[in-house]
Amino acid sequence: MSNLTNYNEVSKVYDGGRKAFDGHVLKSTMENFTGKKFQEMDIIDIGSGTGNFSEYFIQFEPRSLTLLDASEGMLNKARAKVKTPSNKTQLTFKQAVLPEIPYQDNSFDAGMINHVVHHLEKNPDGESYPVLLKTLKEVYRILKPGGVLTIITDTPENLEGNWFVHLVPGAMKKWHKLLPTHKQMKDMLKNSGFTLKSAFRSLMMSYFPAYGDLDGPIHESWRNLNSFWDVCTDAEIQNMVRKVTQMKKEDTLQKYFETHHKIDSTGAYEIFVVKKEL
Repeated sequence: MSNLTNYNEVSKVYDGGRKAFDGHVLKSTMENFTGKKFQEMDIIDIGSGTGNFSEYFIQFEPRSLTLLDASEGMLNKARAKVKTPSNKTQLTFKQAVLPEIPYQDNSFDAGMINHVVHHLEKNPDGESYPVLLKTLKEVYRILKPGGVLTIITDTPENLEGNWFVHLVPGAMKKWHKLLPTHKQMKDMLKNSGFTLKSAFRSLMMSYFPAYGDLDGPIHESWRNLNSFWDVCTDAEIQNMVRKVTQMKKEDTLQKYFETHHKIDSTGAYEIFVVKKEL
């Protein structure tokens, strides 16, 4: 479960503004680097949330699909919408708090960790990420030899490209500590035993369709869809609302967006693909 967000509550509205993204990329990399057809795979969705990604993957009928999350509220949402199109897929829902992954060694052909990394550390210092490192080692353990892990995460480099984070500089500094850099991610993956197969940036804010809503930061419902706001104090939120409201009144909000929106160059997030070699 996130150390920032009460996802039992957020689960009630989460699917209204968050979508699965780049699922086709994850699927193709899993097939390519395992050398297996998707229908032959045992897949685990680690930090599955409401099951947006699993809902996409279930249509391809993997041999088994396991959704693991700490929030019972999120898992209940997932149970309601992730349905097997036939009896070909063994579907499992499991509540567990990372880094614990309560499965035997060599259980899965592929795993995915999608926008979970920033939820793991209680007191991040920006230098070490012990819970993340333990989680990666656990994933390595439960993957079969030749298994593949895909990770979608923000890095500090990506964070800077989000226009709205510049509205609250103090929170942006806190987030720099929550997010491992590109190099830190690569080093932890290597230290966990994995071989890096691919790493690339997505230049589209696919997971957050309301990203370009310039009025969004004013509204709590919009902020609830992005964990960035959970590190903000009430005073910071109030100051931000006043600032955005003033820019709207002065007709300068669009200019602010254009100045600080840098996703086209920084990337919105990164995708890492690693393998447990034979």
